[in-house]
Amino acid sequence: MKKIAAILPLVFIAVVFMNNQEAQAYINPGSGSYLVQTVIGGILSIGYFFKKIFLSIFKTGKEDQ
Repeated sequence: MKKIAAILPLVFIAVVFMNNQEAQAYINPGSGSYLVQTVIGGILSIGYFFKKIFLSIFKTGKEDQ
């Protein structure tokens, strides 16, 4: 079983590289910057979410305005 588990990834990689089909896809130059903006926005929104939770747990009696 261990031999099959060791050989299986190598067989998969070999099949992927032997497959010689053209990709019918195009990524325009603006897609990279959009992807970066999406990742940065996601990271910032997660940080803001946890900041709000942290502040609401340790609130010192002041009302949210």
